[in-house]
Amino acid sequence: MGGGKTLTIPERAQVDLMVQLKMSVSLISARIHCSRTVIKSYISGPVAYGTSKRTGRPRKLKQRDERNVARAVPNTMKSAKDIARSVYKNGKQYNSISEFKDAVKAEWSKIQLSYLANLSNSMPNRIFQVIQKNGGFTSY
Repeated sequence: MGGGKTLTIPERAQVDLMVQLKMSVSLISARIHCSRTVIKSYISGPVAYGTSKRTGRPRKLKQRDERNVARAVPNTMKSAKDIARSVYKNGKQYNSISEFKDAVKAEWSKIQLSYLANLSNSMPNRIFQVIQKNGGFTSY
């Protein structure tokens, strides 16, 4: 994830002391003025805290931009994950949002109408199975 706040050395010492005093994570985060996630991350591995490095090539588009593009695509039965597999095949990265949008639209246009009709027609069976499984996994 992003480069959020990391604890300073004095804050780490304070957290260590509060943990020894058996204070809750919520109370520690309120006293240190940082999120519970940061505190939990430090408590789970104080020796390795803050040493991880980012791996791989940095993304050209932020995840927020990808979500915005996915929202802009008309809402039908084809999942965003299915389109994303095609758009990002062979590790493709895009230099601009418009280039990414064009790729999504191109993949979207490849969807056969018969495929969408089949998905639409199978909805009653899908809903029935979801109800039968109390929201659990279905055969679809």
